[in-house]
Amino acid sequence: MPISTTSALHDEYAADYDRQVQAYNCHVGDVLFGLCYEYTQPGNVLLDAGIGSGLSAWLFAKAGLEIFGMDFSPVMLDICRAKGFTAGLKEQDIQQVPWPYSSGSFDLVVCCGVLHFIGDIENIFYEAKRVLRDGGIFAFTTRVALAQEYSQPDTIQQSVGGFEIFSHSPAYLENLLSKFAFKQLKAQKCYVGDDIFLLWVVHKEQR
Repeated sequence: MPISTTSALHDEYAADYDRQVQAYNCHVGDVLFGLCYEYTQPGNVLLDAGIGSGLSAWLFAKAGLEIFGMDFSPVMLDICRAKGFTAGLKEQDIQQVPWPYSSGSFDLVVCCGVLHFIGDIENIFYEAKRVLRDGGIFAFTTRVALAQEYSQPDTIQQSVGGFEIFSHSPAYLENLLSKFAFKQLKAQKCYVGDDIFLLWVVHKEQR
């Protein structure tokens, strides 16, 4: 599906997104923040890759972090900007590389509720590593399927509600962490409705 088409689909529900998340009782962003909290301190600089309306970033802002974000949905960015807690927002699809930030610019990169919309996520790991400072934190979520559903492929693709949804196997993700010199700090499974998501907190090793 072309990126512009996918962006338009996200634009369509942007105005109602925050309400839908609450109605669905989805608090993955809150859980991810909790997993990251011990690795943060006021004044840290955070990039939210796929910030959307800002739901996953606002607790970090409340904890005193400086928040930057990028998203391919201009409507979502307008909603996020209106909340007034970000230092800078850019319209950018995270699959388009390089990201518009200098190397070593951030203490944390967060990518919450995004990677299950993307089949090939290797470039995202590469860019997260590039823009992080040594020792920086990369926190992200992935959708997981039952182990027997993977068989051969590392990624399972399904069509749900007009969106292409991807489940990445834990083994595939662990290989990416190794390839890009990330060390796992925490991993936590979390149910969202009938779906299972895996929340990861890793850090960029010094080499």
